[in-house]
Amino acid sequence: MTCAIGAGAALSPGCYVERVAGSNEFILYHPDGGFRRLIRDSASGNFAARDGAEPLILEQGGADAVQFSIGADRYRIPLALLDPPNS
Repeated sequence: MTCAIGAGAALSPGCYVERVAGSNEFILYHPDGGFRRLIRDSASGNFAARDGAEPLILEQGGADAVQFSIGADRYRIPLALLDPPNS
């Protein structure tokens, strides 16, 4: 996963995503120790920010990734990291 933390930053590796067990919630960790919580609607697949007052804005991410911004921060996450593993 790549992220750009702060206005004008370029997307680069350093952030990582964790799925909260047994839920549709994800935590995005920043290199500086900050984080964001997201929730994914199981019916539509859409994401929403779970914390804070800033909305999640979807951007063009390609067929294999989802890209979005929350405030001045931007994220690009491969779909393979977000989809549950096949059982």
